[in-house]
Amino acid sequence: MSKEEVRVEKLNWPLLIVLAIIVNVIANLAQGVLGIQGGYFGCIYSMGIASIPFTMPTLALILPMLAYLTKFAGKKLPPTTLAALYVMGLVSSLSIGNFNDAYYSWPVGSVSRVWRAIPEVRDVMKTLWWVPPEAAVVPTWGRGGPVDWAAWFPAMLYVFLFHFIILIYSSAEMAILRRRWIEIEKVPFPFAIAIWESVRNIHGFEEVKRRKLPFIVGLLIGLVIYIQIMFTTLLPWWPDVIGWRALGPSPNGCVVIASWANPTLWAIGSQLVAFMRVNVQPINWAIAYLVPLDVLFTAWFLWVVFMILAQAAYVMGYYTGALDYSGCCRVLIGPYTISPNWGPPIYWSYMCVTGGMVAFIVMMLWYARDYLREVLNAALGKPSPTIREVEAKEPVNYRTAFLILVVGLILWIAFLASLQIDAILITLLFIFGGFVFPLAEAYARGLTGAAYAQERSKWASWAAHLIWSRHPGTYTAGWCNAFIIYHRGINTASAGLNTWSEVTMHSFRVADLSGVHPKSIYKMVFVFFVIAYAITLPFRVWWPHYLGARFPNCLSGWDCAYLGEGSYNTMPPANELWIPVITGFIVTVLLYFLRMRFVWWPLHPMGFLISGAAREVWTGAWTSFLGAWVLKFITLRIGGSKAYEEYGIPTAAGVLAGFVLAAIIGVIVGLVRWFIPF
Repeated sequence: MSKEEVRVEKLNWPLLIVLAIIVNVIANLAQGVLGIQGGYFGCIYSMGIASIPFTMPTLALILPMLAYLTKFAGKKLPPTTLAALYVMGLVSSLSIGNFNDAYYSWPVGSVSRVWRAIPEVRDVMKTLWWVPPEAAVVPTWGRGGPVDWAAWFPAMLYVFLFHFIILIYSSAEMAILRRRWIEIEKVPFPFAIAIWESVRNIHGFEEVKRRKLPFIVGLLIGLVIYIQIMFTTLLPWWPDVIGWRALGPSPNGCVVIASWANPTLWAIGSQLVAFMRVNVQPINWAIAYLVPLDVLFTAWFLWVVFMILAQAAYVMGYYTGALDYSGCCRVLIGPYTISPNWGPPIYWSYMCVTGGMVAFIVMMLWYARDYLREVLNAALGKPSPTIREVEAKEPVNYRTAFLILVVGLILWIAFLASLQIDAILITLLFIFGGFVFPLAEAYARGLTGAAYAQERSKWASWAAHLIWSRHPGTYTAGWCNAFIIYHRGINTASAGLNTWSEVTMHSFRVADLSGVHPKSIYKMVFVFFVIAYAITLPFRVWWPHYLGARFPNCLSGWDCAYLGEGSYNTMPPANELWIPVITGFIVTVLLYFLRMRFVWWPLHPMGFLISGAAREVWTGAWTSFLGAWVLKFITLRIGGSKAYEEYGIPTAAGVLAGFVLAAIIGVIVGLVRWFIPF
C-alpha cells in the first residue's frame, strides 16, 4: 500500500481553534436573541438545529457557504478545510442544540424545575452535587441579576460531563463500526450527501460542473419558498401565495388536524381516527428524497396499512371518544388508551420503539458478526493478514478504539453512580444509554436522515416500566435523575444519549465524501466539542440572568415529567407493555429474515421502525416519505440512477442550500427585530 493512500493531512490547528472560538461566541450571542423571540426564530432561523424529524445542523452548511467569500481574496479552499468547516459547524450546531429543550433547559431551566418541584421531589433532588442553591436561580425568575458563577459551576460541569462521557464511548463504537457502515454497507447519510453536494457546487468543484444547473434550480426553489414563508409569518398583509398561512403549520411543518384548524383536513381527521398529522416542511421532503426507495415505500405504505387497521379497531369499539380530540392529542399528547398508534389493540408505535428497536440492534450486530470478530481479534493481537492495512485507514486502531470504549463506559457508570442512581437503573442506563439508543439513532439517521431514538413522551423508559409497572410512590435523588436522563437524554437530536454517535458517524461520512482521513476528522470532533461546550454553557447561564423573566422559564417542577407519579403511570402497565415489546421484536426479526431470504421482498425493517417512531408520528412524517417516494420513483423510472445522481441529488441539495440562505436572512431579520421590533 502506498503512503499516499494512508496519508493523514496536516491541519492548521491554531487557525481552526481560533475560528471555532469566534464562531461559537457569535453563534451563542445570536442564539439567545433569536430563541427568546420564539416561533420560527426559535425553531428554524437558528444557530443550533432546525426542523424535525429531519434535523438540519444549520452551521454545518452556513460555515462552508460563508467561506465562499475567500474567493474574493483570490484563495481557493481545499477539501480538507471545507470538511473542517463542515465538522466545526456540525459539532457547534448540535452543542447549541434546540432552543427550548437544550439551550434554555440545560442547565438553568432544569435547576429551576428542581426548586419549583413538589417538596417530595425538591428535597431529594437538592442533595445532588450539580444542583446549585435556590438563591442562585432566583434572579432568573424576576428582573435578572449577576451570575453567581461559583454556584453555577457544578451545574455546567454536569452538562459538560454528561455529553463528553457519551461522546467518548459512543464515538469509540462508531470508530469500531465505521468501515462496516460506511465502506461495506454504504449507509448513505442523506444530510451529508446534500450538504457536501452543496459545498462542492458552491465552491466550484470540477466533478460537479455538469450538475450546476439543477443545483441552482433547487437553490432558487428553496430560497423563494422559504423567503415566502418568512414574510407570510412575519407580515400579516403579505400575500399567502403558497397557502402556508391557510394550512397553519408549525415552524417544523407539522399541520395540526383539529376542529379549529384547516377545515379540509379536519373533515378527513374527524372521520379517520388515525389521520392525525401531516407535514409540509420542504427540507423534510428534500432530505427524504435521498433516502433509499425501499425504506421510503415501507415507511408510508405501512403507515397507511396502520391507518386502515386503526379504523377497523375504532369500529370495533377501541379509542372511545378519540375523534373528539385533536390529532396532536391522539398521536402523542393524550392518554395512550385513546391513541391509535400507542394504545391497544395495535400498539404500533410501542412495537417500533421497544422490542423493534432491540431486535434492530440484535440483527444489525448479528449480520455484522464476522466483521466484529475480525476487529475484535485485531484488538486482541490476533489480526488477519490484511487487517493492518485496513487499520491504517481508520480513525484509530481497533485496540485503541476498544480501550476508549471501555474507559468511556467505566466513566459512564461512575457518572451515574455519582448521581445516587441505584444498581438496577444504572444497569438499564448502561444498556440503553450506552448501546441501544446511540446505535439505533446513528444507524437510522444514517439511513434515513430522520430521528428514531428521539422524543421524551410515552416510551423512553419502557424497560424500567417492565420492572416497576406502576410508580413506587416515593422519590429518591437517583430515581429522579435516572428518569431525567432517560427521557430528556433523547428528547431532541442534541439531547445527549442519541447525539454524539450520530455526529461522529456523520463526520466519518464527511471524511468519506471529501477524501479527508478519518483520523483527522475524529480529532476535529473532540477539539470542536470542547470549544463549543466551553463557550455555550456560560452563555446558557448568562442569558437568563441578563434577561430575567423575559427569558423563557419553565414554571413547573420535575414532578410533572416522567419521574413523577402522574406522568409515570400514563404508560401501559407491565403486563400490557409486554405485548408490543414481544410483537415488535418478532415483526422486526421477521422483516430482516424475509429481506435477506427473498430479493423481491419490498418491505425494509427500518421503514417499519421509522413509520411508528415517536418523532415521525408527532410530525406527520409519513407524508414526507410518501411525497419523496413519488418524486424519487418518477426520477428513477424516467431517467434511472443517472438522472437521480445528475439531477435529483443536486436539486435536493439546492433546496437545502436555499433554505440555509433564507435562514441566514432570517437570522439577520431576527437580530434587527430584537433592536427594532416590528
